[in-house]
Amino acid sequence: MKNLFRLFFVIFSIFFFVSCGGDESNSEEEGASFSFRMMRDAESECSEMELECLTLDISAIAFKITTKTKNGDDKTVPINGKPGFSISRQQLKDFDGKVKGIEDATNATLMVSVFTGTDSTGQPNVTYANYEGRATGLNFKKGKTTKADILLYPVAPRAKELEMPKTKNLAMPRFGHTSTVLSDKRVLVAGGFVSCGDSGQCAATDSVEIIDIESGEIEPLIPMTTKRAMHTAIPLNDGSVLFIGGVQDFSAKQQETAFDGYPLLPYVQKNAVTTIEKYMPSQPTHNRKINNSGTSVENKTETITVPEEIKFMTFQSIFVKQTLNDEENNIAEFDVFLVGGVDAEGKPSKKTYKLTITDSTVGEGTVSVSTVTEFAETSSPMILPAIAYSNGSILAVGGRPAPSAASTRDTTEDETTDETTEETTEEPTAESGSTGVVASIISENESKDIEADLSSNIFFANSAASDNALYTLGGMPNKSGELTDSDQNGVIRKWNLSSGSFETPENNNGLSSNGKNVAFAKTILDKKNNRLIVVGGTSAENMYQVINAATLEKLKDPTSHYMTDKRIMPDASIIPAGTIGNNPILIITGGTSALNNNGSAANTIKINVL
Repeated sequence: MKNLFRLFFVIFSIFFFVSCGGDESNSEEEGASFSFRMMRDAESECSEMELECLTLDISAIAFKITTKTKNGDDKTVPINGKPGFSISRQQLKDFDGKVKGIEDATNATLMVSVFTGTDSTGQPNVTYANYEGRATGLNFKKGKTTKADILLYPVAPRAKELEMPKTKNLAMPRFGHTSTVLSDKRVLVAGGFVSCGDSGQCAATDSVEIIDIESGEIEPLIPMTTKRAMHTAIPLNDGSVLFIGGVQDFSAKQQETAFDGYPLLPYVQKNAVTTIEKYMPSQPTHNRKINNSGTSVENKTETITVPEEIKFMTFQSIFVKQTLNDEENNIAEFDVFLVGGVDAEGKPSKKTYKLTITDSTVGEGTVSVSTVTEFAETSSPMILPAIAYSNGSILAVGGRPAPSAASTRDTTEDETTDETTEETTEEPTAESGSTGVVASIISENESKDIEADLSSNIFFANSAASDNALYTLGGMPNKSGELTDSDQNGVIRKWNLSSGSFETPENNNGLSSNGKNVAFAKTILDKKNNRLIVVGGTSAENMYQVINAATLEKLKDPTSHYMTDKRIMPDASIIPAGTIGNNPILIITGGTSALNNNGSAANTIKINVL
């Protein structure tokens, strides 16, 4: 028998038939009933639902129920007068699934720990849990029945992601979508592209579905009012999400005619979405829903009134900075920056716009959008730059014209010069090996250009921002006015937000790839461990890479590894520590194997612990 540590995932669904809120039941029937479901590797000799298979590897299963006191402290709810209930390996085979004697409790939390394997002495491990799960918001009352479906998560990080069962896939395979962690820690998956046609044209969808983290249940919801992909999503305090901008079409075919001053681009966005939408997913969570506990909220969505002067464009980068979060009064404010882009006439933009979104449940409970202001104009236009914000300024990196056409002037300086000055400050051409503009620090009414080696001017870079740095990983270099393959197959840089200067790994260690540039990966900052998680991307479709944010070095096996799926334009969310166990949990959704008609969008959901 193969050790069940080789499982891709284990799911433990518990249906708690106890003295608790729900359907009426006879006291003689009160107790707990357990059923097991698991996903195994192809070599497993076990059939789909054999309890005997589990007894070979599970050492014990422990259950604990807690509730909150008036002071907010945890209080254990006794089970048969004891603080918990456990089943040993020997008991598991003959366990009849009945537990009695759970005291009444309101808004309780059920926690489950599974112990597997043996300890250093060869005895069954009953000290360190290997899987854990929980259900919250449960009401226990004598004579009634409560059900709780629980998804067990691994306690420690894995060398490979674990996968939910096939029955728990996304209903709609997609890429270029958003996955947003809500206030109740469910994940809202919205929009994206479903597939690309024969011509390489990818069309957006309006499909929305939600992942319940506690139970693993996935529920399709009503569609958005607009089809959108590559958009921005903002979670609000009331459990709703704002969807901002995006595009409806994407082409993975090289341009026939370049934008003025730019090289031919291999990827093109089309049909900008010019709306903001507030989406309210249905509540409550799965376990509360099946027990009729918690307030029910209708699944609905509405388009927010947007001033006409707001300039949403294709190839535009959007950055959101929350400036106010008054949870007591349910008021939140967000500054939204629209950086660069290509207008309806096909002209790349030098402009950065700023607007403010106010979310308030006070009074009529509205979301309002301020008039837009022009934040600043840069010396050269920007196409999908990597962006970050610090102390009132935006740092925008990459997406610039051919270096020979880029100006090095500072827009804060007086432009009145004589002919002699103009001759001495004229920028040398790209062919002379000069530096060019690759970034700008954009403040209100002013911008400052950053110059660097030509190979630093990148397109479609993967990026992530911390409080003091912008990380760019991979992308396509614009060298001598052409998009070229990177010598390092994925350059890593850490940019200083205040100065715009950057650093690279000392040994030029870059992202791994299958031979070309890495673009359209999902990059996410793991703050707890000060590292960057890079999932997939072009030429790295099946790679999961972890970068030390301090040294910029790629961490070797077992942390960086190959994935079982190819994923370009995937999305990933971090579930905060304490939601299930003591560590953050990474949820990876979607992605496509290729940006053409041969690509296949993924609907599998992968999980790892950070």
